[in-house]
Amino acid sequence: MATPKVNKSNETLVTTWYLDYQGPALNPVTWPTGVQLVEAEIVCPELNQFFFRTVGGPWRWYSRLNWSYQQWRTYLEQQQVRTWLLWNKGTPAGYIELVKHQDNSVEIMFFGLLPQFVGQGLGKKLAQQAVYLANAWQATKVWLHTCSADHPAALHNYQKVGFVITNSQEALEQLPTIDDKQLLTENFVYSSLAFHAKSAG
Repeated sequence: MATPKVNKSNETLVTTWYLDYQGPALNPVTWPTGVQLVEAEIVCPELNQFFFRTVGGPWRWYSRLNWSYQQWRTYLEQQQVRTWLLWNKGTPAGYIELVKHQDNSVEIMFFGLLPQFVGQGLGKKLAQQAVYLANAWQATKVWLHTCSADHPAALHNYQKVGFVITNSQEALEQLPTIDDKQLLTENFVYSSLAFHAKSAG
């Protein structure tokens, strides 16, 4: 995968690839002993925000760092968003977030592993199960996007599973650095406290 190019204004030229799944039909994954994938059927903004921040942090996922508690809640209360949590011996290890669009295509919006579970053979299984779950949701097509700022092996791994690039684009983005205050997600923390304080009366 190409290394993102940085210009003088501290913006990074990021390539985004859009991929459709064109591989064979997949069966449900068989997980190792102690590992299970469970759908989170109750809306919980703290949960999805935690996984977005923790799974995406090392790869500078930034699109939702400034979301408030209410933004997460509104997004998750849509009937067309579903989340599955991967557990390893009772410890959260990763997640899948699917979104069904108006054309009945299903986008694998986010998925991945917490850092300590990378390199244990779970990533490929999680990707395969995401495709299976999307198709089981009566998808007209299954698709996702990745970019040059993500995990260096992300694009290649998606292609190995059966995804094919259908489009790409380049844009200058201001990606967070390791000491960026965005990573503290202050807006979410404070708005969450305010929401629950108000709810408690």
